[in-house]
Parts: sequence; C-alpha cells; structure tokens
Amino acid sequence: MRLSDLDIPKSQLIYLVENYVYNARNKTLFYKKLEGYTYEELAEMYNLSTQRTKEIVRDCVNRISKHI
Repeated sequence: MRLSDLDIPKSQLIYLVENYVYNARNKTLFYKKLEGYTYEELAEMYNLSTQRTKEIVRDCVNRISKHI
C-alpha cells in the first residue's frame, strides 16, 4: 500500500499513527510527509538517506494499513 492509497479521515489517520507507529522520529517524519515535504527535504532534516526516508514512510503506511 502507498501513502496515496490512504483514503481515511485525518482524525482516524492521527489515531492510527499515534497508536501503531512507536518511534517518535518516525511519527514526526511521517506527519511532515503528509504536510507535503519531499523525501529529499526529510532526508536532509533528519540526516538520513533518501532511500531510508522512503523506507520509514513505507513502514508507517504498512503499519497503519493493517488496522484500517
């Protein structure tokens, strides 16, 4: 599942992130991605590679999608 496939209300999305994404950095990174930051911008902010940033977002989406 991709980030664009998540078609749920914002309140439900926040609930799922808060309850199923355990790492604080990953939560904030995911929220910033939802706000429209690019993977490159996030990678620079968090001192990660672009590929690792994509993996984190994908992991968050996978965790959330299991509970929809």
